[in-house]
Amino acid sequence: MIHSVALIIADFLFSKDAITEEEKEVCAYGMELIISGIISVALVLIIGLITGNIWYAVIYNMMMILIRTYTGGYHADTHAGCNVCYCGTYMISLLMLRIQMYVRGTIITWLIALAGYLIIVLNAPLEHHNKKLTIEQKEKYMIVSAVLGIASMLISFILNIIGVVIRYGKYSFLCQISLYINTMLLIIGLLLLLGVRKEGRFHEEDS
Repeated sequence: MIHSVALIIADFLFSKDAITEEEKEVCAYGMELIISGIISVALVLIIGLITGNIWYAVIYNMMMILIRTYTGGYHADTHAGCNVCYCGTYMISLLMLRIQMYVRGTIITWLIALAGYLIIVLNAPLEHHNKKLTIEQKEKYMIVSAVLGIASMLISFILNIIGVVIRYGKYSFLCQISLYINTMLLIIGLLLLLGVRKEGRFHEEDS
């Protein structure tokens, strides 16, 4: 389905002289990724609306798209698999959040964020076997990954402070948002480790 739609779009662009015959295959592949990504984002937003967790869905999409663009990470082998993994990971993130809210361990929460950040700094960026990076790109992605990780922790810290100060006001929800950002840092880090393991197996088979 996605492949067929991507081919139609590529053919349309070719008919309008927007791309050449040689670029059609590359364009179709790129459109497949875009369409699959849009479907994944939409599904998470729908799940967020149905379950009453729309703000978490928005943050999830933002962090997964923005940070993973530079860190890389695990990807399923099919578009359907990617959609399932993307939505499944979102559900897991909500479960992890609920557990933290139940335990209410401030130190544990920040240890989780720190663990995720360290995994990102030590392993990013992950080069996909179908998308090689130049030395300059690797250096840029490594720096951006570290900066985005720090920025996420800083935003989380500020939201937590505000949430604690006005804990009994209508903005107490900010503390939960802070927890979720920290949780997402760990999840992105774990997905990165899974990606490193998968790429390692791919290179072993290739050699």
